[in-house]
Parts: sequence; structure tokens; C-alpha cells
Amino acid sequence: PLRILFCGSDHFSATSLKALYQEHKRDPHLIESIDVVTRGDKRVGRGLKTIKEVPAKIAAEELKLPLHEIDTFTGWHPPTPLGGPLNLIVAVSFGRRVPARILNYTLYGGINVHPSLLPTYRGAAPIYHALLNNASFTGVTIQTLHPVLFDHGTILFQSPEIPIPKGMDYQTLHDSLAILGAQMLVHTCRNRLFKKPFQVIESKYPPSEAPKINPEYHSRISWERQTAEDLERYCGTLGTLWCRLGPVDNPDRRKRVILSHLTSWADDKLNLDESAQPGQWRYHETGSKTGLLLIKCRAGWVEVSGIKIEGKTRTQGGEWARSMAANKRGPFVFT
Repeated sequence: PLRILFCGSDHFSATSLKALYQEHKRDPHLIESIDVVTRGDKRVGRGLKTIKEVPAKIAAEELKLPLHEIDTFTGWHPPTPLGGPLNLIVAVSFGRRVPARILNYTLYGGINVHPSLLPTYRGAAPIYHALLNNASFTGVTIQTLHPVLFDHGTILFQSPEIPIPKGMDYQTLHDSLAILGAQMLVHTCRNRLFKKPFQVIESKYPPSEAPKINPEYHSRISWERQTAEDLERYCGTLGTLWCRLGPVDNPDRRKRVILSHLTSWADDKLNLDESAQPGQWRYHETGSKTGLLLIKCRAGWVEVSGIKIEGKTRTQGGEWARSMAANKRGPFVFT
């Protein structure tokens, strides 16, 4: 039977952990024990005063599984369950490379659940990059753990292509791939695909990278380069986007502004001035009190529901635009 060391962190990995636990309860002769390794809780927010618990840790505690919190494998030695030594490592969205010393400790080495069709989107953020790049499909791969490189293991099992519908948001795609990945992990265990000699899958997909998302870079709006559809997709993936706002004639006075809930605007009845330059905005009156804030992109306009200017509280986009239009202040532009 399998005695698993599960390494995980986020909600994606917690889904796989719960699936393994259910399989352990269903067939303890297949999975005899599960020990869980997670990284320590994080301090987040202003002043790092809020402690954010790791989802995989919460799941392990709820399932009453042996839990080991570590931030590095250096100097750490795997536990020995009652039934005997660990014989398989499962790493899912762990964020740390499992070193050869730990892999060699087990009979079967390690396997990993990765939410892309490898070798496409190797790296920490495959779901984000699939959405940002407007990919038409993605999938899930089960691979062995490489002792040196991330996402360079032997492919043991790969899902069919999963279509990404237009307008799909990050959380919906994440959750569906997490469930699929958990099912594929259980299938891998039941069919012992981790045993040598491997039945290697030859992937037909090209290699590409999916590095960790950098909000300062990936969330920065370029009104001259991005279309309205681009910004709607980026906002649905990243949550909020940012740019600068200020007087047309004084770039030094422009402030950072965070925009939320951007949607492509396609109402031909407004006869919006298509000669407007990217970053210029319009206030559109509606039946509501606030109206709409519309901003010109490289192609098309976006409606902005939320706006937070540096040093001020968040307000509705239409309310801000109505106030600016009523005050008849000098021309402001988003850059």
C-alpha cells in the first residue's frame, strides 16, 4: 500500500489532498497513510498584521492528518508512518522544489499535478498565463518530480484539451482544473502509473514558460496597446488593474489609480467619438444616479465600475465621472 508524503499549499492542492483522503478511506489497502507537508502561515496586509493560513494546512487539520510545517527541506527528515517508510511523494502547487535527497528516500520517487498541458506553461502560474494569453484550451498533466528543475519530469498522464470559453474568469477555470487534477491523481494512484518502467506520454504541445505573476508588471494598463477585450480579460483574470490619472498638460501630477470590474462596452447607440485618443474618458448618463465611466482603449471602450485614486477611498466609476464632469475641471487623462 501507498504511504504518501503530500506537499501542498493553496486551494488547488487542497482539492487533491481531499481526493487522496477520500480514496484512503475507500481503499486503505491502496493508500495506507498520508502525511502532509505545508509551508508556514503567511503574514499579509498593511503592516503584515494579518496571518493567512495555508489552505492545505487547514484541510489537513480538518482531516486529522499528520501535519509538518516547513519553509525549507534543509535539515528536515521525512517521518516514518506506523506501517513503514514513506514510498511516494505527491507535490501539488507546493512552491518549493522537493530535493533529490527526499525523492530518493522513497521507493517510487515523486509525482506532481500541474494545471497545463506540459511542456506548455511550465512554472508557477499556468492558469493565469493561459487566460492572459487568450488561450483557447488548457488541461492538466501528471508528471514525475524532477530532482533539479521545475516541470521537467516524465509525463505519466495528460488530460484531453479543456476549452476555455470567452469570458472565463480565473476562479472558475482554477476550480474546474483543481477537480480534474484531483481525479487524475486518484487515477494515477489506482493504476500505479508512477511505477517503473513508465508508460511515457509523448506530448505534442510546445514548451513555454508561466512565471509567477508580478502585479506591478502584469496589472499595468497600456491604453495605447491593449484593446477593450484585452482589458476585460485581464481584469477577469487578475481582479484589478492599475494606471495613472492626472492633468493632460502636467504628467508630474498624475496619481496611481486602481480600476476594478472593467467590461468591454458595445453600445452603438452612444455614438462614442472614435477619434478619441486612448486614455481619454467620457461620462455617460443613464437612468441611475451614478451613470457610467467609459475609457477609450486602443480599440473600443471599457466601462469601469470601480476606481480608487491614490490617497482616496474607492468609489463607483460613474460617480467619479459625474463629479468630474459637473466640476468642469481641466482635462484629465488615464495613462
